[in-house]
Amino acid sequence: MPARTAQPTPPLIAEYRDWLVCHDCGVAQKVVPVARDLQLVCCNCGHPLYFGRGSWLDKTTAMAVSALVLFIAAHVFDFFTLVLGNSSQTITILAGAGSLIEREEWLLASLVLVTTFILPILEIAALLYLLLPYRFNKRLPGQIHVMRWLERLQHWIMHDVFLLGVLVTTVKLGDSATVVPGPGLPLFFLLVAALQAGYWFMDKRNIWSWLYPNNCFSQSDEDVLYDCDVCKAMVGESIIRHHGYCPRCGARIYTRIPQSLQKTTALILAAIILYIPANLYSIMLYEELGTNYDSTILAGVIDLAAAGLWMVALVVFVASIVVPIAKLLMLIFLVWSVKVRMEGMYTVRTTMYRVTKFIGRWSMVDVYVVTLLTSVVQFGLVGHVEPGPALLPFAAVVVLTMLAAETFDPRFIWDNAPPDAAAGHMRGRTLAQLNSMNNSD
Repeated sequence: MPARTAQPTPPLIAEYRDWLVCHDCGVAQKVVPVARDLQLVCCNCGHPLYFGRGSWLDKTTAMAVSALVLFIAAHVFDFFTLVLGNSSQTITILAGAGSLIEREEWLLASLVLVTTFILPILEIAALLYLLLPYRFNKRLPGQIHVMRWLERLQHWIMHDVFLLGVLVTTVKLGDSATVVPGPGLPLFFLLVAALQAGYWFMDKRNIWSWLYPNNCFSQSDEDVLYDCDVCKAMVGESIIRHHGYCPRCGARIYTRIPQSLQKTTALILAAIILYIPANLYSIMLYEELGTNYDSTILAGVIDLAAAGLWMVALVVFVASIVVPIAKLLMLIFLVWSVKVRMEGMYTVRTTMYRVTKFIGRWSMVDVYVVTLLTSVVQFGLVGHVEPGPALLPFAAVVVLTMLAAETFDPRFIWDNAPPDAAAGHMRGRTLAQLNSMNNSD
């Protein structure tokens, strides 16, 4: 019996194509020039694919350099001072995390430090490492990895949520004491604005093209193309099946996230279990003139409303109660709809998925508020605040729901779509079909 010979692996075809594959529904479509401040959206599900940036390089570089200066200054100067009678307490931005470390709340302290200090400074360093060499067309080692991790971690950089927590804290404290803003507070406002604007202005598609011009990888014309969620490259199914990594940026890539529904379901169940003690126990403990008080999430909202702080009460109620419940309900519905192979509402369900990814991080505002209160309200017998037992499970709920949204693969929603569902017939295009369409245009 003749020995079997190994089949030769087809060569990798790497080229540039003016096409993008929508990650939310899997539709491939041609990229057309987009005017400044406009966007190219998916013809099937409406997901934004590409934004027109205009002359973006000078703006983004200026914002990144400004962010570095503002970051240093905002952390050096005092954040704000709380004056209560003849006593005062001054804090810096890192005082909240420091107060948690003093109480040996290691998990909470790590979460606050990572999301409000470590990741923002890494974002600034990454922007500068990419933009300054880009201006002079000088590629440096590891820039592809830096760009990949910048894209991956963007959702976990929460300085904007921390800013909302600062606003809620100062308004809440201003009802019973005097809050004196320090130089660090307006500097932090400017820092958040600079980082948000810098990342928004940056033409990421242009950066990826500079780092690695080819964006289409296949081994034959019959390869069905899938997208890399990080660098937006189009990768053939045979490459995904044999290698599992994007040839352009090195990120893991799947035709469908493995055990997506099982992972999402497990994370949802864990979040539901932890959400019970997060609401039953006190999220904050405080003492005033020798009398001990405790406050659950809902009780805190009621106290704010009773004090006439309706807008702050509404913000806390939405972020801490409405958002977690709404996100859990939407995730449960999305998982159920995929498991029962639900037909219809494809665009609506895809929009629900995008909403769950966007809103989940804003529930961290309550964690930041309690952290700031713990650091600044320390006046001995006159009054002091301590984190309650519900703070850690509530923070865990926020993290778990964010992970649940990331493990859910929205392309499952469209797997059951008939060919006549919007542009559903375009899903699963092979390279040969795309070439044919391109020639017909």
